[in-house]
Amino acid sequence: MQIKYTTQSHQTKAINTIVDLFQGQSRQVSEYDIFDGEAVCGNGYMLDNMSLLENLQRVQKSNKIEASPMLESHDFSVEMETGTGKTYVYIKSILELYDRYGWNKYIIITPSIAIREGVLSSLASMKSHFKSEYKFPYDYFEYDSSRLGSLKHFIRDDGLQIMVMTIDSFKRANTILNMTQEGFAGTPKESLQKVNPILILDEPQNMESELSRISIGELNPLFTLRFSATHKNYYNLIYTLTPREALSQGLVKQIDVLALSENETVNDAYINVQKIEIDKRSKRPVATLELIVKNRDEFVTKSVKIKGNDSLKEKTKNAIYTGFIVDEINAREMYIQFENGLRLELSQINGQVKQQIQEQQITEAIAMHMQKYEELKKKDIKVLSLFFIDRVANFLNNEDGWMQRHFCQEFDRLKVGFESFKDVRSDDVYKYYFAKRKSGYIDDLKNNDSDRKLAKKTYDLIMKEKETLLSFEEKTSFIFSHSALKEGWDNPNVFFITTLNDTKSEMKKRQILGRGVRLAVDKYGNRVEDKEINRLTVVANESFDDFARDLQLEYEVSGISQGSTPNNIKNKIKAKRKYSENELNDEFKALWKKLKSKTLFELKLDEEKYKEKVIRKLQGIETREQKIVRQFGTIEDDIYGYVAEEKSFGLNFEQILPDLVSIIEKEVGLTRYMIIEILDQVDLKPFIRNSDAYTKRALEAFNDAKHEILTECSDGIVYKESGEYYTFMNVFPDELEGYDYEMCRNGLYDAEQWDSTIEKDFIGCADTHFKFFTKLPKRFKIKTPLGSYSPDFAVIKYDESEGAFVIETKGSEKESELRGHEKWQISYAKKHFKLLDIKYKDRVTDCKVV
Repeated sequence: MQIKYTTQSHQTKAINTIVDLFQGQSRQVSEYDIFDGEAVCGNGYMLDNMSLLENLQRVQKSNKIEASPMLESHDFSVEMETGTGKTYVYIKSILELYDRYGWNKYIIITPSIAIREGVLSSLASMKSHFKSEYKFPYDYFEYDSSRLGSLKHFIRDDGLQIMVMTIDSFKRANTILNMTQEGFAGTPKESLQKVNPILILDEPQNMESELSRISIGELNPLFTLRFSATHKNYYNLIYTLTPREALSQGLVKQIDVLALSENETVNDAYINVQKIEIDKRSKRPVATLELIVKNRDEFVTKSVKIKGNDSLKEKTKNAIYTGFIVDEINAREMYIQFENGLRLELSQINGQVKQQIQEQQITEAIAMHMQKYEELKKKDIKVLSLFFIDRVANFLNNEDGWMQRHFCQEFDRLKVGFESFKDVRSDDVYKYYFAKRKSGYIDDLKNNDSDRKLAKKTYDLIMKEKETLLSFEEKTSFIFSHSALKEGWDNPNVFFITTLNDTKSEMKKRQILGRGVRLAVDKYGNRVEDKEINRLTVVANESFDDFARDLQLEYEVSGISQGSTPNNIKNKIKAKRKYSENELNDEFKALWKKLKSKTLFELKLDEEKYKEKVIRKLQGIETREQKIVRQFGTIEDDIYGYVAEEKSFGLNFEQILPDLVSIIEKEVGLTRYMIIEILDQVDLKPFIRNSDAYTKRALEAFNDAKHEILTECSDGIVYKESGEYYTFMNVFPDELEGYDYEMCRNGLYDAEQWDSTIEKDFIGCADTHFKFFTKLPKRFKIKTPLGSYSPDFAVIKYDESEGAFVIETKGSEKESELRGHEKWQISYAKKHFKLLDIKYKDRVTDCKVV
């Protein structure tokens, strides 16, 4: 079956925008030129920059985009939501540009092999469609450093040529393209430069490093078109189609979410004992545990080697492993024991909530798939389901394989009620696409030559089957992958995506949705326009609110949630300091003289008051029985959505209670005697009911009580001057640079930096109501028991009787709504400023009330 393509109105608008950008350019005649003895047939350009700027401003106005005041580069950005035909648009734009202007050399550059393979697949799939519309021939090929004959042909041929390559194939100095080669007058890159190719960047936000930008510029492009749904920076934005517009216009599937989560906590203390062995080097027993590890700002499942006395919390940087310190690893009896009393044997898993949720996800996904398969089969539409798993070993039967076993078991149990499946073997309805080395299947590939070749093999397999999967003759309708399908592949008939990887996965929500938002096609390849049919359901292992919130945040970070924009290069600001230290006004000189002093603190805890406070807090803790919560909701075109159904059901597993005393001792630093003395006066039934939830709240109680005592008592924390000082130049350099700056008259700089909209509004207000002010940078820090704290602003009022203040704008006007950590830091800062005789006001959202 061949997918049938039609140009939709939003695509036509994008293509016309690109072509009209060069209005006034006459059609070039392809001719050979000789450069350094080398025959070259390249792109020519006649438009002057003033005409191009006028064209740019005209198409921007037509598309309701803020006009660029100047032409800073020949880079132009096109923003299109995933699934709306971005690849189609730039391929047809190439054909239109050649037809209209005669430009014949194009290079499509991608950030990864996956996306490159997707582009090549699209070029092959669309060729017969475009053949009926365009009467001229064209060639496309994949750049291969081992076959430079195709590159020579690209440089010399006078017909339309399209080359597809990854950024890695030329950005480093040791690549073939950058080395002198036989048949070229110098390096192949130098020959390419003579062609003045037109560059198409697919997902350019992944090619924004300095090395990538320099390497792209060295290709000497005539101009560059940048296509993405999530630009990091705009370069002369000419067209935009947002997620909200795509959803509301029915250009992509509507999104439903079936959310399954634990009612008290999403992240249980998950530990999977994979291996216990004697380490060859140390000759001591070690264990390999699968844990949930913090990686930058995300959590991923990872195998970690653990030895005696290791803290899982420290090894993973994940607070859910508080109290999990290795007490013993026994390689003879094959078990590992922790100081909190938990003992796990080889292949045993702690945190069964995670697996129970995953099992429920698989069951729900199969049932919904079968139901929708029967419904849409009557309309000649085949339904596909995609599963992202957390670890290959959890799927494959020759390893642990519980996911594969559970899928087959549930498929066989559920199929009896469905005509299309009742006579089908479970082994025939699913396929998996995992990367495989000689040693076996693996979770993740590295960015080296051997793994890049391996990635190509994996993508070749799924790309070749992309359209086969749409046929009812092909029994496969369930697809399992680890990370192979996270980019560069999608299928219009994916109606269900199940995330069996961790809640805080390395895959973004938009990346997950992108695999299935494209509009469905029937068995004849015709696109289906019906909104009720085009619904993608994500079966997620987290609450609906968490899923929707994270998706919303991803849209906001991308700058397209509420019509805002990513960083626009032309908006970058250099803020210059207006005064030296000697030129400051007298009031700020006096304030700075106090402010620059660094301090130290001493702590004194009243134990009896502390114990009373902790006991009162612990007595107020309530917990609920652990259950799986099932929510079904819809993501609206405002990206928030609503929950339509919700129910919960109990968990079926035994849980070993952790050693609460040891956990508190480790985290809070109290003696075991004091902890036991406190817990003896508390009802621990809530702990037995749900130990995980109780432990987290108990730790909060112990810590909050400590900070309350320290801040409430006059001698709880005592600040003293250390005798060290900040220097003016180190805190306030001559020049600052960035995007988030607000121009002002009365600041220390001609533009002051802001970190939030509250701060931005404060700067605008302060510029009118204050004699002088400045943002205090992050490098200006005050020591507290909770780490360093940086206040927001220093201000000088017009009324000299009130004088100077340090201002904190973070958080809420209500103290009860501040986060605990932030609240206590502010409380400690008050004592620091009191010592230095500085007026300090916190929770300020309106400068007029200072």
